[in-house]
Amino acid sequence: MFVKPSSAFVEKPSLVASSSGSAKNARYARLFPSTRNRSASRAGASSSCSSAPVSVFGISASLRPMSHFEIVPFADKHVADAAALLAARHARHREAEPLLPELEDPVAALETEWRTEGASGVFSRHGYVIAAPTTVMNITWMRVGIAGQAIEGDREAMRDLYAAAAQRWVDEGHTQHAVFVPSHDDELVDAWFRLSFGGSAVLALRQTGLEEPFDASVVIRPGTAEDFDEAARLEVTMGEAMVPSPSFSDVTLQTPDEAATEWHEDWDDEKYKLFVAERDGKIAGHILLYRRPPDLRVPNDSIDLSQASTYPEARGTGVGRALTTHVIRWAHENGYPVMTTDWRLSNLWASRFWPRRGFRVAFLRLYRSIP
Repeated sequence: MFVKPSSAFVEKPSLVASSSGSAKNARYARLFPSTRNRSASRAGASSSCSSAPVSVFGISASLRPMSHFEIVPFADKHVADAAALLAARHARHREAEPLLPELEDPVAALETEWRTEGASGVFSRHGYVIAAPTTVMNITWMRVGIAGQAIEGDREAMRDLYAAAAQRWVDEGHTQHAVFVPSHDDELVDAWFRLSFGGSAVLALRQTGLEEPFDASVVIRPGTAEDFDEAARLEVTMGEAMVPSPSFSDVTLQTPDEAATEWHEDWDDEKYKLFVAERDGKIAGHILLYRRPPDLRVPNDSIDLSQASTYPEARGTGVGRALTTHVIRWAHENGYPVMTTDWRLSNLWASRFWPRRGFRVAFLRLYRSIP
């Protein structure tokens, strides 16, 4: 299945590698490589009920309700003020990750979230939250998009904003919630963690460059229409790898014939570029690149590593690394200075492989399911 802009990273099969400033958060630094050291151990929540600031998951925070500001339903009149909050958030984010694009029109970015069908949220002078129902395949989430939340000052207030917004979502039957959070903002990540959200996936990026070829005894070439049936089987293999533990994906898988039909339908689209790796005359794996529309993560001159898969028997033999170094070099030579990708955190292969290939996490996708 090719990745369409409308998919917007809701439970699409995660990329499968080879089958696809302080020390207070060394564990996060290992999980989420970034442009700076992470902070905050997640252990040792205080049992204090005092309204004085206490250490919660290693972060000083006040447990009292943030009752000193008014929270109201989000409305058109709040767009300009919310856009200013978003612009300030993104400026801080770009200080941590300079490869992120400039935010030329924060109002337009905010409007993209607010004008989505079914969107609702809340606003205060300190922050806002907007979410909209997003369905891909057989799963519908109430999703706070990349531009769907921002806050100034005490990040604890984000918990009050979510509390004010989420009741309506649940009342409307939306019990699966997701939010994209800038990975550099440790206190904001912790605020969402303390709302029972957990890490689900990441959005990452890196510079391209003249990578040295990796010798895995494979021949790498551009894909052709004759490769579609094999590409479809590799795609199904990738999806099947997400079904068992620890991912337990409940996405309805395509059949090879269904996947092949999509490959044939989309092949003429110039936004896609397929590369295949052959070993002993047989395809062992592939990578699909995609010209994703720009947003707060995707620079206009970037290209997305949208799909990567190898057959299980080729796993660990260097096929994935050879393909990756090849496409990074190809992207650099063809005028794409930045490459983006994403992966599910429960995909053990991908979550270890892509950081080793130089990808840095820019956004976390956090998730909770309400019984």
